[in-house]
Amino acid sequence: MSLFINTGRALMLLGAIFFTAIFLKVVFQFELLPGFSYLSSYLMSFCGALLVAWGLLMIKTAEHKEFIPTVAYATGIMLLLSAIMRIIAIFVAPQTFEFLPAFFAQLVPIAESGLFIILAVVFLTRYKQ
Repeated sequence: MSLFINTGRALMLLGAIFFTAIFLKVVFQFELLPGFSYLSSYLMSFCGALLVAWGLLMIKTAEHKEFIPTVAYATGIMLLLSAIMRIIAIFVAPQTFEFLPAFFAQLVPIAESGLFIILAVVFLTRYKQ
């Protein structure tokens, strides 16, 4: 169950960082990513709250084994959708991360989509009922 706990912790950490986006922009005029609008910061904070909740769900599921197949299935689907979104970004976004050199900016979505696909396969195949 360490996969559930470690994934939960990673989701909570990323979610906590994303959750602060709107507060950093409004209170401190600091942008997590340059050029983000207030709406983008709001949506990033909203997604951060969802990631924190998902992380807590993953950690709690590790304690209650009967829910593992259901949560693993939903997590696998979420990761597949995330991979699809990142793969599309490779082809339609000229440079997803403008603050990185172009070569690295293209590697980020490739690495993310690869990681998401591997994790999705693990969650969808390893934890079947």
